[in-house]
Amino acid sequence: MDDRRKFERIALPDSTKVFAHDKQGERLGRVRVIGRGGLLIETRQAFDPGSHHELVLVDDTEGIKRPVPAVARYITPQGIGFEFETLEPDAAVEIGVIIGKYYSATAGH
Repeated sequence: MDDRRKFERIALPDSTKVFAHDKQGERLGRVRVIGRGGLLIETRQAFDPGSHHELVLVDDTEGIKRPVPAVARYITPQGIGFEFETLEPDAAVEIGVIIGKYYSATAGH
């Protein structure tokens, strides 16, 4: 099967404290994988593929609390995969900070 993803993804370690919240501030779950194109959230919340959501990406260790519009794309046993619809420049920078923080920890593994 061919991988159609445009962006590299980083699997976040279990110790990571990066979470996705809904726009009301309720925690949906831990972000397990992140890239410039989207993320995978470990959650018990149900999402229909194709549904649009305003997620809030939260990394308290970096002071990040950034809303990102996303579309639910797939469901796996590990969680729900979302594609970012659009990324404002500040959101792209903050996602880059998270990716950079964990990239060196996961490189070569």
